[in-house]
Amino acid sequence: MAWAADKPVILTSITPLQLLVRDIAGDAVTVDVLAPANVSPHDFQLRPSDMQRLRSADVVLWVGPAMESYLQKAVAEQSNAVALYPALSLGEDPHVWMDAEQVQHMARRIARILSDRMPTRGAYFHANAARFSTEFRQYDKQLQIDIARLSGRPYLLLHDGFSRFERHYKLSEAEVVMPTSDRLPGARHIVELRARLQQGEFGCVFREPQYPAAMLNALTSGLDIPIIEIDPLGVEITNTDGFLGLYRQLGRAFISCFAV
Repeated sequence: MAWAADKPVILTSITPLQLLVRDIAGDAVTVDVLAPANVSPHDFQLRPSDMQRLRSADVVLWVGPAMESYLQKAVAEQSNAVALYPALSLGEDPHVWMDAEQVQHMARRIARILSDRMPTRGAYFHANAARFSTEFRQYDKQLQIDIARLSGRPYLLLHDGFSRFERHYKLSEAEVVMPTSDRLPGARHIVELRARLQQGEFGCVFREPQYPAAMLNALTSGLDIPIIEIDPLGVEITNTDGFLGLYRQLGRAFISCFAV
């Protein structure tokens, strides 16, 4: 169904999708985001004003129930909602924007969604998607080379959200502080990880801005261990940086850990 408005509104669930849609849509649409990037999608809760935004947007674009479970009921009867991954299996990592192959798939899918609703701008959307894919592919190839040259040391992540990135770049899966996204680690697990940090088992610890500093401090206080910022949601990423800026930030973080 085509849009009637001159400049439709696409409401994305998370900042990575917002950045990707903006890269492809350019100035043809307004692209807003529902959940702020400094809040984990696993913890976000809808407010009445958010419900109004969901109803009034021309399209609501989200990953799917495995990532934004809070949206499943909220958009169940809305024809404007499009889940990119509606049927991820139980236990499958829903952080699809950290999978280079899925990024390319999403770019093509977004271009089709936009073109279906704005046929007169279809060539523009597909050209933007092709340009994005070329730039992304070039960076991905270089990052594969850099990581293969440097990787080797184990590292510690706060949550289990990077398995797609690790698999694509042939990294060993990290040790994680929070085995599940909806449960804080127990005291015993913290003590065990701190002992392993003291023994020098990990090359670095990654810090994510979506999680409280107190948990990381309990692990690393008084220890000489590199702490490296990694941001899977793009708190500091601007529109000018685009999605590739977000992905480059992930790559720099891993390279920084391995180069220590």
